[in-house]
Amino acid sequence: MLESYWVNKKYNRVKSIKLFFRNCFDFKTNYISYLLIILFLGLYFIYPFIVGKITVETPLYIAILMIPLMIFGGGMEEPGWRGLLESELEKKFPFPLAAIITSGFWSIWHFPLFFIEGSSQANVNFIAFSVLLIGMSFAQAVLYNYSKKVSLSILLHCAFNALQISLVFKETIITRIYVATIMIISSLLIHTLLKKKYL
Repeated sequence: MLESYWVNKKYNRVKSIKLFFRNCFDFKTNYISYLLIILFLGLYFIYPFIVGKITVETPLYIAILMIPLMIFGGGMEEPGWRGLLESELEKKFPFPLAAIITSGFWSIWHFPLFFIEGSSQANVNFIAFSVLLIGMSFAQAVLYNYSKKVSLSILLHCAFNALQISLVFKETIITRIYVATIMIISSLLIHTLLKKKYL
């Protein structure tokens, strides 16, 4: 959380910590932005659901109640990833390349967690994890590109993390490739439709 503020402050994206937190929790936007969040969550789980690989480990309402707590479980990374890095990269590179580069930094950021006993990444394949982050990066990029609200990126990140507590699927490389591919193709299509103002 503090590192996100420090980086945004350093690059003159925010002038004070008060403004930083105001941006992080400003959820006033149009309904399309919230529909995008629901859509991307659905796209994330649709393949494992169709092939019957999802199991409900905890009641869904528990996961929903956990969403605010995930602010401290990854959500506050978003002012750095989407609020700063992604938006700056898009000034220099095409949208798809900017999303891929961001996902690379995102993966590297999580790499030490794979060696920490008890972390959520401890028993996960790093390559499979990185592949999935590419798909998630595209979804997050589309949402931020459209809404210009880092608060919604935080909400989507929190929802991704929370729902995985309830809706669990075996995270093999193949499964993650399918999930990432669905999210990338769908994100590019949605991005194009939004740019052409068809949505």
